[in-house]
Amino acid sequence: MVSPSITDTPGDLKSGAVQLHFEEVVAGNPERGLVPWYHFRIVNEGGEEVGHINFRIGDSPHVMMTAGHVGFFIDPQHRGSSFSYHACCALAPFIRRHYDRVILTTDPANVPSIRTIQKLGGKFLGEVDVPPHDPAYASGARRKQRYEWTP
Repeated sequence: MVSPSITDTPGDLKSGAVQLHFEEVVAGNPERGLVPWYHFRIVNEGGEEVGHINFRIGDSPHVMMTAGHVGFFIDPQHRGSSFSYHACCALAPFIRRHYDRVILTTDPANVPSIRTIQKLGGKFLGEVDVPPHDPAYASGARRKQRYEWTP
């Protein structure tokens, strides 16, 4: 596992119709394979929060196989407006300060996430079973598609 560096402070991050507002750094839990992460709110042009995005720092098996370095969520009433795509694009310059490439993952049935990852240019690496000891398994995840993204 890469030694996480979580002292970097993100600046203003914006792309298209979204701006990312840095909220906090969340401590990891090495015993569970959880690395620290940056947490951002995704805000639209009207100043309304539409979701959140996290950027994980570290290469634990959990990150590399099931969680990925970047995770996003868009509130149901705001889906279909490319907010997740623009949030990833806004985050890209900050990601490049830490990594040349990152892993993105999604559930195989999550077609909107797959479309977002493909729109970003993510390279499909394959599909894997979520191991029973992985924290995502307890949440119901059984399979993940893995992609490599060069932001």
